[in-house]
Amino acid sequence: MNTVFIPQVEDFQTEINGKKTTLLSLKNNAGMEVFITNYGARIVGILVPDRHGNLLDVNIGHASIQEYTCQKANYYGAVIARNCGRIRDAKFTLDGKEFLMKPNNGATFLHGGENAFHTQVYEIESQTPTSVMLSYFSKDGEEGFPGNLTFKVYYTLTEENALEIKFEAVADQKTPFNVTHHAYFNLDGEGNGDILNQELQVFTEEYLQIKEDILPTGVFVPVVDTPFDFRNSKKIGKDIDAEDEQIQYGSGYDHTFVLSRVFDGKIRHAAKAKSEASGVVMDVYTDQPGVHLYTGNFMEEEFTLKNKEKDKRRAAFCLETQHLADALNKPNFPSIILSPKEKFTTTTIYKFSVE
Repeated sequence: MNTVFIPQVEDFQTEINGKKTTLLSLKNNAGMEVFITNYGARIVGILVPDRHGNLLDVNIGHASIQEYTCQKANYYGAVIARNCGRIRDAKFTLDGKEFLMKPNNGATFLHGGENAFHTQVYEIESQTPTSVMLSYFSKDGEEGFPGNLTFKVYYTLTEENALEIKFEAVADQKTPFNVTHHAYFNLDGEGNGDILNQELQVFTEEYLQIKEDILPTGVFVPVVDTPFDFRNSKKIGKDIDAEDEQIQYGSGYDHTFVLSRVFDGKIRHAAKAKSEASGVVMDVYTDQPGVHLYTGNFMEEEFTLKNKEKDKRRAAFCLETQHLADALNKPNFPSIILSPKEKFTTTTIYKFSVE
């Protein structure tokens, strides 16, 4: 195992568009520590004990703010909004009016746009040793979206080694809103090889079929007898290169698993991941209707990680809790339209333990 790198505050202090960035830390009495920067409300590191009691960083990230800002398509550890995932043809219609976005992923609109929430400096509203609340004000017309929107992120670290992430949003006009957290995980530890031998279980019966452009067709597909059957725990790499059209479209897993066809506010056990090497277990709970599994298929040694290793292909996986992708163009998906003065709230929990 590689040496755990501890991020330093001075490496995250700079000024972007007149706003100061910094590094924050949450620490509990059980030995878990989480590092967060207010640039993109990003998680920089998640230190958890392994089965031997040694600290392990299970979050992929960078050692300095400059490495996050050098490319706008760097989503490591960031909050993604106003719309996570892709919007087909970079356009949508709301109340009869067509809104055109600037494509940033081929012909599609990805993760809220080039200058979306992941590139913004958040205000630090409050902080305790185990919690922080960050806020961002998104102006009417930003990245093509209608309405002024006030957004808040609450990070809370519990004594049970659970990282709770709560999002709140209020807008003054009808606007789409679909938010996720884009943390990249490697339960063997950051920079310790790929994630193919790590175990994953996803508690769902169906996933969303995609086309070649990785956008959903709108069809819900049963996972049974497919490479997407994670109802029982299996190694992530077992079927990741299967001769399956859906796997080939995603170059591995880049698909949304459906937890519920409605957004009912119920928190469900979405997934469980485990490393046999470290003993670290991560359970994911959410009230969101979907969890998007991405297996680092497009990680191309473009970025340097905190421990100086390169971000090699499939060196991490993501379990992004969210509404269903391209819901704006899929009337059979739960709506992501936020009405004026309505408060949108959602909670996701990443709970760590050892076996």
